[in-house]
Amino acid sequence: MKKYIRLIILLISFATLFSGAMQVIAPAFVLNFVGAEIDTTTKQLFATIGMFMFLFGAMMVHALYNEENNRVAVIWSGLQKLGASVAVFIGIFNGTFVLLAAGVAIFDLFSGLLFFYYLRKYVIT
Repeated sequence: MKKYIRLIILLISFATLFSGAMQVIAPAFVLNFVGAEIDTTTKQLFATIGMFMFLFGAMMVHALYNEENNRVAVIWSGLQKLGASVAVFIGIFNGTFVLLAAGVAIFDLFSGLLFFYYLRKYVIT
């Protein structure tokens, strides 16, 4: 089971890395997808958020390929995923994002919970 959960977390981490890079390169595309207002301020904010997504995704990829215990990286990446989920749900509730963005929030919620499951089951010894 450990092999499969590591593979799933690796895929989530690459997806986070890729989507973060997309937000940096083309923030208007992502803003349009979630139904948010597109202007120079929102594009800059989404590009900044994308940079952090890229870094957290890269950190988890690095952690999964490092032989040392990377408990701290898994904790903070899990918290990033849970925080992102809450932030998107708040954005939907406030009318900033369309309901379609709930898919992103649910994915991040599932990812964060999976990271903490992995941490508890396989990382903390």
